[in-house]
Amino acid sequence: MKRQGFTLIELLVVIAIIAVLIGLLLPAVQKVREAAARMSCSNNLKQLGLAAHNYHDTAGKFPYGVLRDQTSSNPSPGFPHPARASGQTSGFTRHALMYALLPYIEQQNLYTRWNDTNFDANHLDPVTGVVDGPQAFFKQPVKTLVCPSNANAGSSFSEPTSGTPGIYFLTSYYGSAGTRGYPRWATDGRPGLFAFQDGVFNQNKQNKMTDISDGTTNTLMFGERHYFDPIFDTSPVADDRIKDWGWVWFGAQGDAFLGANVAINFKLPANFDSLGAAQQQLLFDDRINAYGSGHTGGANFTLADGSVRFISDSISPVTLLALGTRAGGEVIGNF
Repeated sequence: MKRQGFTLIELLVVIAIIAVLIGLLLPAVQKVREAAARMSCSNNLKQLGLAAHNYHDTAGKFPYGVLRDQTSSNPSPGFPHPARASGQTSGFTRHALMYALLPYIEQQNLYTRWNDTNFDANHLDPVTGVVDGPQAFFKQPVKTLVCPSNANAGSSFSEPTSGTPGIYFLTSYYGSAGTRGYPRWATDGRPGLFAFQDGVFNQNKQNKMTDISDGTTNTLMFGERHYFDPIFDTSPVADDRIKDWGWVWFGAQGDAFLGANVAINFKLPANFDSLGAAQQQLLFDDRINAYGSGHTGGANFTLADGSVRFISDSISPVTLLALGTRAGGEVIGNF
């Protein structure tokens, strides 16, 4: 008996049906993957919220956003290093927010390795003594600090336009500085951190729960930064990459804070290179301040009560700014 086979038309129909099914399946798989990533990110931020509250329970106040002596470049004498304010003249301690939270996210062993008074020693590999060797503190990753939806989640390390890549581990999560987190100061009319210091986390200053008079359910504590900005990363004027910001252990303002007076998911405009120098500088600084994420339509945030909320990038700028400040006295409705 002759064996029956497929005709060419039948084979093409089967292939077409399989192609259609695959086309329908891929978006569903991507949605499931993003939902899982968003949940993981939310859990990371929940852990950071709990860590901050546990720190507060232990110390009676929240940690510094940045603890760093910078009087030589700080025109605002109101925010000196607390040791300098007490009369100390050298040997100032230096660290940033996420370092202070390490013991509360099951990273006590890493916490004890930090050299709080000899900053440059944190570049040394404790095993080999090699500068920026694989065990150097600045290169140490912490999974809780990386959002799986971020553009650099697969290799969360610095990528400078010049110099050696991979020297600094980058975080996806930042403390709320309030209105502005970067730059620390500016003399050309741009807003800076030291002009406000009105968020939960500040430089050289620790806040208590009672300092959040706007209410903990109406005040941002942590939020995401998105490491994706094609204009920023390719502009010869910017001469930088967004993936070279967020050196979480370094303790600079642009690596620890974000500010609420910039729209969520703000990116440099396509005409950035053709703008005037003053406008370019403002937009550059705005990008360093901006919250954002790889999630569609907004970003995850931890509020000061420890809860995690997804906030749309279409939120009113007035409402976002009100959420950023801890004691602005604003009335905030639904968001």
